[in-house]
Amino acid sequence: MRKVIVFFTMLALIGFLAAPSFAYDQTGKLGLSYRFGFHTVMKDPWKLNFMHGAEVKWGVHKYVSIALTGVYGRTHGGILESGATKFTKQDDKDGIKTYRLRNYIAEIGPVINLFPDKEYNLYLTLGAGIGAWSIKNPMDGNKIVEATYKGKTYKLQDQQATLMIGAGFEYYLIEQFSIGAAVRYHIFSHMLSDFKDGDAKELASSDNLDFHKGLLEVGAVLTAYFGKCEDSDNDGVCDKDDKCPDTPAGCKVDENGCPIDSDGDGVCDGRDKCPDTPKCAKVDLNGCPIDTDKDGVWDGCDKCPDTPAGCKVDANGCGIDTDKDGVADCIDKCPDTPSCCKVDANGCPIDSDGDGVCDGCDKCPGTPAGLRVDADGCPTDFKIEKELVLNEVQFIVNTWTLTEKAKKALDEVTKSLAAFPHVNLEVQGHTDISGRRGWNDTLSQNRAQAVVDYFATKGLDKDRFTAKGYSSDKPKYDNKTFEGRVMNRRVELIRLN
Repeated sequence: MRKVIVFFTMLALIGFLAAPSFAYDQTGKLGLSYRFGFHTVMKDPWKLNFMHGAEVKWGVHKYVSIALTGVYGRTHGGILESGATKFTKQDDKDGIKTYRLRNYIAEIGPVINLFPDKEYNLYLTLGAGIGAWSIKNPMDGNKIVEATYKGKTYKLQDQQATLMIGAGFEYYLIEQFSIGAAVRYHIFSHMLSDFKDGDAKELASSDNLDFHKGLLEVGAVLTAYFGKCEDSDNDGVCDKDDKCPDTPAGCKVDENGCPIDSDGDGVCDGRDKCPDTPKCAKVDLNGCPIDTDKDGVWDGCDKCPDTPAGCKVDANGCGIDTDKDGVADCIDKCPDTPSCCKVDANGCPIDSDGDGVCDGCDKCPGTPAGLRVDADGCPTDFKIEKELVLNEVQFIVNTWTLTEKAKKALDEVTKSLAAFPHVNLEVQGHTDISGRRGWNDTLSQNRAQAVVDYFATKGLDKDRFTAKGYSSDKPKYDNKTFEGRVMNRRVELIRLN
């Protein structure tokens, strides 16, 4: 017997260390178990000894099975002297064998699984049934021992109703087989007993033979499972517990039967051929990142998804632009463009006015062709002051009609204004304090407008100018003198940019 136990124990340990693990749902399964270990009735003179057990269980739910279990144990350690009512403790020796106490128990009850979806399971077990025991004498042909009490002879055998409580552990080596261990305590009641009344009860009491009232067993358990539950999508989780019943074939699932997607790319583990895809990446049906523009940065992570082939890119998938002109180095035909320049699609500077200073850097855009310019793109032969009083621009008395002398003066001014087409100006009309206020308002506004209109006839953009009449509100000279009043009747150009 010891060799058998050692063999099964070693087999179980090797399987536990070497075999892969499986989560297993017992629903709809038939389990057949064999238990072997030790038992004790916890009464003198009976010794700790081996036990064997068997069990048949049916999984009604992943958390509950119904089990029919049986246990057999035999022990020894005492004899009963003739006429005595107490056992004498004694060992087998010198060819003398002590009495054998045999226990047979059969019970039925639930097994409650605590971790039904894991590769290991802790469980509790309850049961009720019947136990039978007998004390036999191996030195007398294994006859049942008899005891005499108060003139009556009693055979030392009985049957009693039992209750059982226990706990256990199992680990699945493969889907259909587990190993584990269990501890159970069987309580013997007086129900069905032949020693529950009268003199028989006294004989069984602690004052006399002191029959055992329970049996404790501890041992290893081997269990084979047969059959399987309904699993429409074959993911290993029974349909009634499967919260994702249409899981695609090949997907790894969690305890609820739902696909696991470790990298969050929308392709389940098991089917994902690229399981460590960055979360930002778009993937194909195999879960592998897509790189449409072949720049080495995955679509979804690529902030410049249409990078031309062959371009060196940064971590965001955007072409490297050394001169910061907005055109990637790989297609930039003018790679050393100044940073202030506006460029075309080829990365080359744009010079709209053809003055040799690129747009963006040119502070005087629109310079007429042929004029010499400085480094800022502004004409060197002309300039426009911030404020310019046009002293030679005169009008016919009490009108806004320009004199010929005034027109010649404006022609000279036009040359400078044409050289700086980007400059906007306010044309101001002023009067002295002579005349009525209302007339001075009209006169100053119309004279300013007359100058703007004359500039327009010379090809200058009218939108560059704003005509504003200030009447006599802004005198520059003394209105108390004749010369001062003459000087106050003036036109001024004020540069706005």
